[in-house]
Amino acid sequence: MFNFLEKLDYKEVLKKNTNPLDLLDKLNIGKRTNDVVSPKVLILTKRFDIESDLLGIQLLKNGIEYIKITEEDIPINLGAEFSIGSNNKFVLYLGKKKINCEEIRIVLFRYFDLKFLKRYSGIYQLYFEQQWYQLFNCLQASLKRCLWINDAQRTFDAENRLNQLQVAKSIGLNIPETSITNIPSSGKLFFKKHPKRTLVKVLHHHEIILKDISHRLPTSMVSSNHVARFDELRYAPVILQEKIPNNKEIRITVIEDKVFPVSITTTKDKNKYSDLHKIEERFLKFESLELEKSIRKKCVELNKQTGLLVSSMDFVEDKKGQMYFLEVNPIGDWNWLEKHVNTRITDTLSKLILRSLDD
Repeated sequence: MFNFLEKLDYKEVLKKNTNPLDLLDKLNIGKRTNDVVSPKVLILTKRFDIESDLLGIQLLKNGIEYIKITEEDIPINLGAEFSIGSNNKFVLYLGKKKINCEEIRIVLFRYFDLKFLKRYSGIYQLYFEQQWYQLFNCLQASLKRCLWINDAQRTFDAENRLNQLQVAKSIGLNIPETSITNIPSSGKLFFKKHPKRTLVKVLHHHEIILKDISHRLPTSMVSSNHVARFDELRYAPVILQEKIPNNKEIRITVIEDKVFPVSITTTKDKNKYSDLHKIEERFLKFESLELEKSIRKKCVELNKQTGLLVSSMDFVEDKKGQMYFLEVNPIGDWNWLEKHVNTRITDTLSKLILRSLDD
């Protein structure tokens, strides 16, 4: 059903990592002789995450110490000890640094899903995966007093595409007709109902990283050639969705009750593309957008009902000006928007963190 959009070598990407903590270490700035750090903010993400690094710079500017633990730190670079009994202890080690966890007040939870760690093979992979996943649960329990942005379990729950659409519909947002299925006959019926207007999407995530190579699976149009292979659906479920003819796509970043909408259009023939991610950035046009008050309120309400403080939402606007909700990304990337539009997403999120530390 899917063709890989591109294969991106993450080894090369990681060489260009901009983590400000790495820069401080290289410059020997702020080093401690005992290598003990007492951060107020813990960031859990993957190594290449420009948004968390931009937030880190803002935190450092305000004198807030933070530590960043990445998926790539596991297992070799990360150590943990949770002791209960006559000597209660909760300590983390990141490389040579000992992390005093008592001072942590906020956890910024982004790309950090230990169910998908791939370091080994066979029974070893299953064993290590299960043990690290449970250790992460211990970490959550030990930091339950902290403010999580976003809560880990709510993040995982909010990724459920069916629940997103159900909640969106219940609060009055327009949604495209959608089917989530692995039944070949159901897929064929959906395509018959929406010939030349059926999109196929992955159910979990549009990127798979294997051996440091990124394989991307964008939204694609379903053709009659695909229908002939619909028997393959039984191996893995997909999302089939009615394509809404539109002139623009809208990315809305929500932080608590603040909404940052950006419209995205293309100078190329939009009808040839089922996903703007397939178009080179130089052919995309980004503009700030004024939303109707009712849509803004519904976006904030959708965030609340999915248990999130921060998220990114995707909409399309049809040719009559009606907006249709597509999906929520509980993590969301916004640096690509801030490069083109004067929207203060990083600044707003850093202020939320600073305000929460003062409470």
